[in-house]
Amino acid sequence: MKVKKINDWFEKFGRFEVKHRWAFLICLIFISVFGSLGLSRLTLDNGEEDWFDDWETTKKNQDHFEDIFGSTDSLLAHIKAKDVFDPEVLTMIEGLGDDLLQNVPYAKSITSLMELSIPVGREDSIEVTSPFKDGVPSVAEELAEKKAFILSRESLVNTLVSADATETWLIVNLEQYSENLTEAMEKIAPPAMKVFSDPKYKSDKWEIRPAGMSYTEYEEEAVTMNQLVTRIFTGFIVMLVCLTVFIRSLRGIIVPSISTVGALTTTLGFSGWLGIKGNNSMLMITVLLSMALAVGYSVHYINSFKMHFRKTGKRKESIVLSVRDSGWALFFTVITTMAGMLSFLAAGIRPMRWVGGITAAAVFAVFAYIIILLPVLYSFGKDKEPDSTFVNTEGATKADLRVEAMGKAILNKKWITVIATVLVMAAMIPGIFKIKVNMNYSDMMGERTPYIKRLLEITRSQLGSQYDYEVLIEYAEEDAIKNPRVLKSMDILAQRIGTLSQTKVSNGKPRVSSVTKIVKEMNRTLNEDREDAYIIPDDQDLVTQIMFLYEISGGTDLYDYISNDFRAAYLKVELSGYDGEEIVKNLAEVKKWVAELFPDAENAGVVGEVVQYAQMNRKLVRGSIKSIGTSLVIILLLLVLAFTSIRTGFIAMIPNIVPIVLIGGIMGYAGVNLDMITAMIMPMILGIAVDDTIHFTNHIKYHFELSGNYRSAIENSYREIGKTMIMTTVILCAMFAIFLTSTMNVLVNIGWLSVVGLGSALIADYTITPVLLYIAKPFLKEK
Repeated sequence: MKVKKINDWFEKFGRFEVKHRWAFLICLIFISVFGSLGLSRLTLDNGEEDWFDDWETTKKNQDHFEDIFGSTDSLLAHIKAKDVFDPEVLTMIEGLGDDLLQNVPYAKSITSLMELSIPVGREDSIEVTSPFKDGVPSVAEELAEKKAFILSRESLVNTLVSADATETWLIVNLEQYSENLTEAMEKIAPPAMKVFSDPKYKSDKWEIRPAGMSYTEYEEEAVTMNQLVTRIFTGFIVMLVCLTVFIRSLRGIIVPSISTVGALTTTLGFSGWLGIKGNNSMLMITVLLSMALAVGYSVHYINSFKMHFRKTGKRKESIVLSVRDSGWALFFTVITTMAGMLSFLAAGIRPMRWVGGITAAAVFAVFAYIIILLPVLYSFGKDKEPDSTFVNTEGATKADLRVEAMGKAILNKKWITVIATVLVMAAMIPGIFKIKVNMNYSDMMGERTPYIKRLLEITRSQLGSQYDYEVLIEYAEEDAIKNPRVLKSMDILAQRIGTLSQTKVSNGKPRVSSVTKIVKEMNRTLNEDREDAYIIPDDQDLVTQIMFLYEISGGTDLYDYISNDFRAAYLKVELSGYDGEEIVKNLAEVKKWVAELFPDAENAGVVGEVVQYAQMNRKLVRGSIKSIGTSLVIILLLLVLAFTSIRTGFIAMIPNIVPIVLIGGIMGYAGVNLDMITAMIMPMILGIAVDDTIHFTNHIKYHFELSGNYRSAIENSYREIGKTMIMTTVILCAMFAIFLTSTMNVLVNIGWLSVVGLGSALIADYTITPVLLYIAKPFLKEK
């Protein structure tokens, strides 16, 4: 394929465009207005059902569990004090519980030191009571007695209250809600935050740390969106400043801005018109890539125009020549970038497929805005007399000539360039094999974010646990859970789960709760409160009597863990952290043990939001890796087709593989996990990096067709677009470097991944690409 022939076609298109500039401008405005009107119809959310292909089954299992036991969500307050049995602390706990119960939607009941159900043996009966049902005692001896009694209960110590009485939980049990988590947290979190922030709950005597799935999810979304929007807006300002410094043209600043905003509003608007639901958490990729490409495309075209205008002084002719020189390269970069983003379709996850499609459309829209607005706007104005200095240098500036001189030096030391590239790549490859594919929530978010710091403080405390899951055991026949064999199997399962890496252990006690703790506590009470009687009785009739006695004595916790017909029960497992890969491994062990211990159960398995998201994150990372591989293959095929040369295609791929290898190596050596963000950012970097490769390789091929000499073609390309490549990379790196100022590690990773990736891609384009073209000579023979 002759580049000259393609460029001649784009030259004709440029003349046609300038001649009919008003028609092009009016059509673009009409499409933009029509598209933007569709924004009111656009639906963006982060619904969990979009992340699972088998969501119906997942939702069915979750709903079934909640139909039996109620909501798996709860609102928590971790309370730390010198002594949580201090009268002031207990009074605060009682007031806080009452306020949360009254003000938080779906609040059903409170579990705290002030609201307990503990069996107590009397002379002729058993009573299930709360030690503080009559309030906080005013007599110190009576308070000390109640404290000692609570701390003697095996089921409470290191579960609800720490053994040293410095920590305790206040738990707001929530009713089952019909909405999804995203909608429910909008109702639950704000009033809870208002209660927690009330001045009457601030004191030097205690510290209150709120938590809970809906509460922290609300915080995460608010903080993430705030930080993301702030960084993107600041990056946009940085883009404008850099364009002002480098381009020094009002039109050169306005067009990229209009192109970014116009492309996004038009593509999202058409998505609204077509009724396609989007995902707000994935839109970041589209916004960042649109900004980056608008800068890259604009700088390439504007610098080409300036070079011809300095040389000829003829405005419209310079515009046509710029379209000729840049049109095909820009169009081909659009095709390859779109192909890279469409590789997200291979991930098999709906939000990723959506962001792949919408970003590919936005990339094309950015190109359409640039290729129309720049020629049209730059066509207005007067011609000028050409500067003789620039006529002699073919329109090149001193900076262009310095870049050309650098290119000559690189060619003169071509083998040093090859050896250095091989050594760097070889040094990075071992690091790639050190990368762990995992989503560790704490590592991703980082402790510099206040709410994450609070959650990690909770997690590291004696009682702390932010996440949990449930293990459901369900039988076909009624009263099956009363069978001592089933209850003892549940105890065995709890002991095994307590050995898993992600299970929280408080002072040597695994945080696994079930109905067995009530049965064992009652059995102990019936046996003169002997500690050795804290066991499951062997007699099923005795188990039945214990449960009945607990219920008629006023106990309220029995049906928190067991169904009304005694067909189903569950174990609640609290986690020490959120390590996605480890959680998936732990769940595999739990499922194996459940099948072994409850072979005759009708339904047995693991449920909970954490389970769903751990599986989702694993699938998301795997899907992202698959999309990276797919995009590399597609881009390689397109490069081979575009240059009609297998050798040229492979050579052009090298500067695009270099940043991926370099990033992978650094991540491996630095111990940075490959999570859903780092994996998804790779195709975006690849989509940006391939632009300069195509421009440079295409320019070299074009000049080779004119001169028949490889060295001359490469040197001319350095002079004509070398400075442009530096400018676009510097601007983009400055934009992405803004993310390094974030307090969230996940956004910091976006920043350094982008800077390293784009910087290394530029170095590779400047060095190994022209050197390999010079050595391999993949085009025709030299004349």
